[in-house]
Amino acid sequence: MKIARSILIITATTFLTSCALIEKYSYKPAELSTLEKAPKLDMKTFFNGDIEVFAITQDNTGKIIGSYTAKMNGKWDDNKGVIQQNFVYDSGKKDSRTWLITSDTDGTFTAVGHDVATPVKGKQVGNGMQMIYTLLVKGSEGKKLSIDHEDVMYLVDERSAIGTALIRKEGSPSSKSIISYKKLGKTE
Repeated sequence: MKIARSILIITATTFLTSCALIEKYSYKPAELSTLEKAPKLDMKTFFNGDIEVFAITQDNTGKIIGSYTAKMNGKWDDNKGVIQQNFVYDSGKKDSRTWLITSDTDGTFTAVGHDVATPVKGKQVGNGMQMIYTLLVKGSEGKKLSIDHEDVMYLVDERSAIGTALIRKEGSPSSKSIISYKKLGKTE
């Protein structure tokens, strides 16, 4: 009886410790922090027309492992938007993504894309915007991999924004991109 009781106590303690560690190391999206005196971000205004993007990507130790540029174009019809992205990576690889976005009056939005696992949940607050989503990408052996993203963008002025994209593979931090957005043409 004492052995069974000891095993039960050890098992329960191990289970509770494991749950606590899982909770401690589970990923939780950051709260969106904004600047009071910065211009308010309206994604329908900023992502309307052409935008140039420049970015560097770092591994989880901070070492720069790549860079990319992108051309973006957005168009809106009331609360429905289409944003086309065309990427060129430092390796020469090219990629594209088209986002179909539906914005709500409370600052939240949803988005879908051809390689997005489930609809994106996003929000805009003050000068900031946050999107959390999972991309399905082809791995080295041809099988689909799920890559989790948390993109945050902050409007600096009416024509410029800076953002980060935190990337997690299999639940562990993998890399981070630091991104600069520059709106081209006239600002409406």
